[in-house]
Parts: sequence; C-alpha cells; structure tokens
Amino acid sequence: MVDVVVDPEFYYRVRKYEQETDRYKEYRRRWNDNPKNNVVESFPIHLDIEVTNACNYKCYMCFQAFDPPKYGFMDFDLFKKMIDEGEKHGLCSIKLLFRGEPLLHKDIVKMVAYAKQHGVIEVAFNTNASLLTESRAREFIEAGLDKIVCSVDGCTKEVYERIRIGGNFDVVLGNIKRLQEFKKEMGVSHPIVRVQMVDTPKNHHQIPEYIEFWGKIADQVATEALYEWEHMAEDPSVSKEFCCAQLWQRLMILWNGDVVLCCGDNRGRLRVGNVMKDNLADIWQSERLKVYRGLHLKGESHKMEICRRCGLRKSYIVKKSAELQGQTVTIMPSGDASAATLQIKS
Repeated sequence: MVDVVVDPEFYYRVRKYEQETDRYKEYRRRWNDNPKNNVVESFPIHLDIEVTNACNYKCYMCFQAFDPPKYGFMDFDLFKKMIDEGEKHGLCSIKLLFRGEPLLHKDIVKMVAYAKQHGVIEVAFNTNASLLTESRAREFIEAGLDKIVCSVDGCTKEVYERIRIGGNFDVVLGNIKRLQEFKKEMGVSHPIVRVQMVDTPKNHHQIPEYIEFWGKIADQVATEALYEWEHMAEDPSVSKEFCCAQLWQRLMILWNGDVVLCCGDNRGRLRVGNVMKDNLADIWQSERLKVYRGLHLKGESHKMEICRRCGLRKSYIVKKSAELQGQTVTIMPSGDASAATLQIKS
C-alpha cells in the first residue's frame, strides 16, 4: 500500500433538484463540453467572486486557522462592474465565495439580487450558515438565490464543534431548518440547499449517519476529501494526459479586484489582471491565458508553479499511474489532520 497526499474529491450522497430550464441545461453542456473540445468563448462561463476573504470560524483543517490573509471586503460598485460586463457576454453563473464567509458582507443579499436581475442563470455561494438569520433567509429567497451550500462537518454537536472552531451546531441546524421551512411557506424550491462536509479523521466515522441525518433536511448532501492547505508541496511530475478544465470555464476574482486562475491559488500567486483596470473579457482572451491553456493541452502543466502545487493534478497523476499498473484507488482520510490520503492496493 502507498499513501499519497491528494486534493479533495467531491461526492454527492443525496441529490434532489436542479434547474430544468433550457438555458440551464445549455449552460451545463458548455461547462462540460468546452474543456473537452478546446472551446474558448468570448467570456468565462462562470465567475467565482470573493466578496470577502474574512471568516468568523477557525476550522482546524483550513488555512484561515493558521495563516489567514489580510481581510477585505469587495466594493459593491466593483461587483456591479463585473456583472454588467458579464451580462453583455451572457455570463451564466457566479459563486460569491473564495476564501471567506460571504454572509459577513453587508451587501450580500443586494449582490444576489443584482446578479439575478441582470441575467445570471445560477447564483450560489458556500457558507458556514452561522449568520443565516431569519430575515436574511427570507431576503435570499426573495432575491432569487439559486443554491446555498452549507458547510457542516458533522451531524452531532460534539463532532461538529471539534472541527468548526467558533461554531454552534444548534444555531446552524436551526438556521438551515428555518430556511427550508420558509421555502415551503412561500411555495418555492429555491434556493437548493446543499449540506456538505469535509471528510476528515475527526468525522469520517459519521458519514453513514451524516447522510441519513441531513438527507431528511437538505435537498442535497455531499462529502469531499480534505485539502492539503498547509503543505502545498510542488509536484514536478509530467502528465501528458492531465488538462485542467478550469482554464476553459472560469475565472476567480479576489475582493480587491485581482484575478487569479483557479480555486487552488488561495494566496493569489498567479495574478492575471485586475478588474478595476482590466475588462474580464480581455483577461479571458489574453495571450497569457492562451499560453497557459497551451501548456495544459501539451501535457506541460508542470511548467506552471500553481499547477505543480495542485492536489487535483497530483491526484490524477497518482490514479493514472495506479490504473496502468492494474491497481485500485480509494480516497481515505489520513491520520494527519492536514491531509487526506489516496490508498492504492494491487
């Protein structure tokens, strides 16, 4: 057996409801097909917009607990600038999150409403749900929020509060239940409520109970493997097959307008522009991004520092190697609190 540190993999355990409109289905088709067919549209399909990098929790497995960034909040006018540009280019979806807790932003409901009013098909964000008050729950429904992903790492108070440092399980549970009740009262199916956990050594034993417990409350339940935030060691291995889909799908914008390539760049190492002075369309179609896409298409992702540090890439390389040797691969939580492991058996 060989243990290798890997990036998260995502698993739906319970999945009910998705949008069924023709616009939504076409957006998801492009999301899946564009990377496969090397289709670079005039504008990214999706934007990850970091409304703030501040967080009110110090979860033991997150970089916010041991090396938080300097906190800031996105100006609403900057947000409007991106949505206005996106509307002209048919922007399909946004997620109002990257490194922080979006409910800390005073204008978060206003942002959701503005995006929906300007044609964004899917507006979503992840949250620890601690600040999902009664008034905000109703406001999000009225604003047209499509999906809310609640990060809840357990189904009991003891397990949850050992992981989500600063959180109160009873408050979070009550907030999520109340949101679902309001949806029923108002006769709507949005926002889709997904509850998900990071699979760690502290809660791995709860997965069956977790699925049963939250499956009765949420619309969707999911788990993901633990991210290697602390080490982020470079892996210069060459993979001719690995080609990251994100270069054909999305851009990420930090609270100060800096644009980065992917969700793995939590330190903003590879900045490709700033929306306070650059148009997103120009960044998306820039020569610099053409070079990056070309490296991936040629199997040379290892030549990019941020990609050498990517756990998703590392996971793919390890899996591919195992498959070539006729081995099976299983994601398992590690005894190391900072990482997950890939267990390979012949």
